[in-house]
Amino acid sequence: MKVPQASISETVTQHLAGRILRGELAPGTSLPGENELATEYAVSRTSIRNALAVLAAKGLISIQAKKRSTITSRDQWSLLDLDVLNWLSEGHVDAQLVEQLMITRLIFEPNVATLAAMNANGHDLAALEDALALMRRGQSAAERESFEEGDMAFHQALLRAAHNPFLLALGNALSAAMVLSFRQTLEEDVRQTKTAIEEHYHLFEAIRLRNADEARQCMRSILLHAAQKRIWQERPAFIDSIL
Repeated sequence: MKVPQASISETVTQHLAGRILRGELAPGTSLPGENELATEYAVSRTSIRNALAVLAAKGLISIQAKKRSTITSRDQWSLLDLDVLNWLSEGHVDAQLVEQLMITRLIFEPNVATLAAMNANGHDLAALEDALALMRRGQSAAERESFEEGDMAFHQALLRAAHNPFLLALGNALSAAMVLSFRQTLEEDVRQTKTAIEEHYHLFEAIRLRNADEARQCMRSILLHAAQKRIWQERPAFIDSIL
């Protein structure tokens, strides 16, 4: 396989990562040696070494001296790493992983909405309103990218509106995970997202009126309705225990 000269190491990294994340290379599997990989990808051993170092840093493989690199189990992957999440979003995502991501959001985001309702200032409300307007434009024009951009901007503005530096740091780590979640639960035709926009508007109004309980419930509804589209036809009983 001939790899373009530009970003050779990155290209090899992405290709190998894709094979790992799709399950083509199962945990415990040994990768070919550096010479074999260099021949397969038609690149230098240095490029292969660099690619393997990146994959190891992100927890996808284990490198041991004088041994072949080994694919690690998923519990060792750096799942909040931006590159790992981007690689995941490029292919089919395991249903169990999507479910676990939604559970994480259910634990985290309703509490963020509660704090936002208590702490949001005028600047925060303006940012939320701008994001909501972008979602509406994307929905009416059937522009999926604009809708996703607005959805992401809304949730990021919500994090800032909580005015808690520790939650903001956690939220920044989860931002890329949210993008992956949006792509797994968003309708193919964004013109069908009118209900989602109405739910976000109700959340915005709860925050504007400083109704913390209503804001928390609105965020729960947004997440549960998104999950019902692609993850759960019926809400699992255990979900009530974390809400």
